[in-house]
Amino acid sequence: MRNFIDKINKCLNWVSIISITVMLFIIFLQVIFRYVFHNSLTFSEELARYLFVWTVFMGSAVVARDNGHIVVGALVQKLKGKKAKYTKITAYVCTMIFIMILFYQGVRMMKLSSFQHSPALGISMSWVYLAIPIATFVMFCNILILVLDVLHAKE
Repeated sequence: MRNFIDKINKCLNWVSIISITVMLFIIFLQVIFRYVFHNSLTFSEELARYLFVWTVFMGSAVVARDNGHIVVGALVQKLKGKKAKYTKITAYVCTMIFIMILFYQGVRMMKLSSFQHSPALGISMSWVYLAIPIATFVMFCNILILVLDVLHAKE
């Protein structure tokens, strides 16, 4: 499972890099078109916004594996042995519960917005909200791996 999730993380990392690159290019083109040609691209702001949403969610899923999210580690640092281990596991389980709720709500948002289309691009908004279930699934798997690492770690 770990190797499969690592490959998914690598793909999501590339998705984030590509979407940031495309977003910057689109915004740069928008500036050029607006100030040089005195004409705006109608789709640029919308596309940049949707790419930003995907970048944030895919990046947060990848960062979860490296424990890169902001945490308050003062309690765990003061605890030793089994208490620290159980505190970490409790925090991970609470995070996993939150992620499951977010996954469920993301799927609901996709279903509710499937009939809505974006004004400039004309794509279904469910494609935009698809980032939530994908990222939360990968985040859940990454945190599950962290839980297993804590359980198998030697004291």
